[in-house]
Order: sequence, then C-alpha cells, then structure tokens
Amino acid sequence: MSEFLQFAINKNPIRLTCDDILLYAGALNHWDFYNSAALEIAKGYHRGELSYSFCDGVMNDLWSAVQEGFGRGNNEVPEPFFEIYEAFDVGEYHRKHDKSDDPIAEFTDPAIAELSIRYNL
Repeated sequence: MSEFLQFAINKNPIRLTCDDILLYAGALNHWDFYNSAALEIAKGYHRGELSYSFCDGVMNDLWSAVQEGFGRGNNEVPEPFFEIYEAFDVGEYHRKHDKSDDPIAEFTDPAIAELSIRYNL
C-alpha cells in the first residue's frame, strides 16, 4: 500500500485537502501521481479491501486537486484517473425516484471490474 493511500485511510473520515495531496503529489498537476493513486484505489475496491464510500470520497478529493492543477489553457485530465473517477461518480446517484435501484452495484462495480481487467489490477 502506498504512503498516500495509508495517509488517506488514517485521515478518514476527514476529507483530504489540496495541501494533503501536495505532500504526496509534489505538484497539483502531477498526472502520474493521480493515475497511480486511482489505480491503487480501484484495485483496493475491486478486491474488497476498501469501501465504496472511502474510495468515492478520496476520488472526489483528488478530482478537486486535479482541477486546481489545471494550467492556463491546459485542462487535460489524466487517464486512467478520470475513468476511475467516473466509475465511482456514477455510483453516487439513484436513477429511480423511489431509490429502489443500486447505482453502485449497477454501474460502479461493473466499471471497476472492467478497469481491473484492462489494467490487470
């Protein structure tokens, strides 16, 4: 487990700040950091080692830092970070008004499973 992920686990349920992320990323536009962190989070979730709520929260915190790291005229998003962010994001919202659906099981789990195969997690 990376030092960053261990830090995030220890800090949970308190959210990560950009300053927290800077300690590990070195710069808010360090795309390799975001990609490796996202892959590790997806791997932990897929293996049942990390909860959905933890992973979704950390990915949201990382997304905020990514946006802070956008430079003037450079709004590229790191991949596979963004795919993993979106996989957790789709689990946040019920599609049925009565909330009888399970967006995590219906959308997040299959997306993470597919990413796990593609990235050999």
